[in-house]
Amino acid sequence: MNRTNTGNTYIRLLGYLKPYWHKSVIVLILSAVGAYIAVLPTQILGIAVDEIKIADTYVQTHRSDETLRNDKPYSHEQKNPIPLSKPMTAISAYIHERWFENHNQTLVTLVFFAMSFIILHTFGGAVTLIHGFITSELGQRLIYDLRNELYNHIQGLPLSYFENNKTGDIMSRIMNDVNSLEQAIVGPVITFITDMFKFGWILYFCLKLDWMLTVIALFVCPFISLCTYNFGKRIRRVFRSLRDKTGELNALIQDNISGIRVIAGFAKESDEMKRFQKKNYENYALYVRILKLVSALRPVVDLMTETGAMVVICLGGYKVLQGQLSAGTFVIFFPYLQMMYGPITGLTRFYNQVQRAIASTERVFEVLDTPGDLKVAPDAVDLPPVLGVVEFKRVHFMYNNDMEVLTNINIKALPGQMIALVGPSGSGKTTLTKLIPRFYDPTQGDVFVDGYNIKDVKPHSLRKQMAMVLQEPFLFNDTVKANIGYARSDASDKEIEEAARAANAHDFIVELPKGYDSVIGERGVKLSGGQKQRIAIACAILANPRILILDEATSSVDTETEQLIQHAIYRLVKDRTTFVIAHRLSTILHADLIIVLEKGQIVEMGLHHELLANGGLYKKLFEMQFDTQEKIKPEISGGETGKAGITVSSEPILDLNVSSQPSKWS
Repeated sequence: MNRTNTGNTYIRLLGYLKPYWHKSVIVLILSAVGAYIAVLPTQILGIAVDEIKIADTYVQTHRSDETLRNDKPYSHEQKNPIPLSKPMTAISAYIHERWFENHNQTLVTLVFFAMSFIILHTFGGAVTLIHGFITSELGQRLIYDLRNELYNHIQGLPLSYFENNKTGDIMSRIMNDVNSLEQAIVGPVITFITDMFKFGWILYFCLKLDWMLTVIALFVCPFISLCTYNFGKRIRRVFRSLRDKTGELNALIQDNISGIRVIAGFAKESDEMKRFQKKNYENYALYVRILKLVSALRPVVDLMTETGAMVVICLGGYKVLQGQLSAGTFVIFFPYLQMMYGPITGLTRFYNQVQRAIASTERVFEVLDTPGDLKVAPDAVDLPPVLGVVEFKRVHFMYNNDMEVLTNINIKALPGQMIALVGPSGSGKTTLTKLIPRFYDPTQGDVFVDGYNIKDVKPHSLRKQMAMVLQEPFLFNDTVKANIGYARSDASDKEIEEAARAANAHDFIVELPKGYDSVIGERGVKLSGGQKQRIAIACAILANPRILILDEATSSVDTETEQLIQHAIYRLVKDRTTFVIAHRLSTILHADLIIVLEKGQIVEMGLHHELLANGGLYKKLFEMQFDTQEKIKPEISGGETGKAGITVSSEPILDLNVSSQPSKWS
């Protein structure tokens, strides 16, 4: 990223302050006040030094004790270049004349200066305290808002984004990178602003004290800035690489923890340890490189500032000896010099922190700037309660403008029908079902629900009338009750239990240690495959959708569990428009419409007996599947022999009680 873009990125980042502009103004005012107060005590010290010196001279020339007690050195009447000298000495003289006339004026003045010194520091501490409270709250609020925006945007990204990016890297951007932005928004920015105010006040006072010394002191500033800029460019590049590597490391950790059983099952612990060590070393090497750059920068900057300080000491000391500069002024000037260099060296730290944060900002904004493939029309409407008519018209689809996955798909499902999708792996069955809830938009053509083009309705109103039961259900690391009730946050315990009974899940749930309040672990790891499926079905039953997408859930369970799941599915699909991705063809024998896909095209469409009679791909798949079953179990009792000599049960495993009447679809 070039310099201009870096500036634009930082300006955009600071734009998150806009909703809190009033607090930002308060912080700026407190910064200015705090910076002004911070530079005043040094002037008091300088004035005190001059007062002591004048008093000492006065004592040396007036040895009489009585004279020392009553006479006034009239120091406040002498010309003094220290800006605060005149008002401070005037006030001390008034206090002496008004209340302590019988006391030595110099002592009264010094006591007054000491009290003023303490009061200024106390007041400055109070300002700093208030400033810190507001700054901390403001900074954390910005991080809160940015993380909310990032997470909300991620939820709206297309599925392709998650298919092309690692989960661990996305998590790293949400957590690590957003946290890193605090280093640019909160502490450094506020410190930088305060330092700039302090620099301005000090520069103003130094020019009034001695403009020549001030100019000499500032001579090293351009060299410090140039050195900082050059180092900063290199540091930012390394920080960007470090953030990317951190994301990769998080992704590796996330994958390995999720797949720990697979790793252990194949005894791959040592191989995975080597992969982890490699990624971890890449992070270590980059961090060491950054520390070396930062460590090299600091001595260079310190050398420049110390060189400037030495020149000022020599020249300032000479002017004091020549009587061109008072001792008090020199006492002030040297601390001011250090204070003036402080913001400049602080600028170095600020620049480095900004470079680090910019690397994180770029990664965060990359996500925020990722457009969603799903474009919601400005005039999109809420989809009203639907009957369940789903229609595909001349639908084509391809991923990332690559090879076409679906070609000229035309389907119409009427309310309550079961539409079975059959075909070899990679034929487009899953992709077709993803178009219904509008996880993807067709490359060409349209999908309609109850006559509404789904591009013209709000996605949330469409999806809340649907439910999906996948072959590998995803369950949250929460209670059984929470997972079933996820479909409806307002569901009562009774409704959750009824859904579980309908899904044939109640019996095993009550046997869990805490029943419905049992935590089932990440992805439901504490449950068997069949139990997870029934929990997912219970969730879908509770949702009571009009449209159901079912990636057949019985392909990898035992026979007893399969029967329980099939009965649960029967209750689930009843009176709903259902799209079933069929792996076991025996489960869709009585489907209202069987669609056979091959290479993204519909090659056959009809009822079970019609497709068998056609002698096409469906018959081939059917006979291959049952031939495999026949080899495992030579005879399935109670059936009739088909053309291939295979004994096939006359009743499907899932009897949907729908008639095999001629098609009702167009």
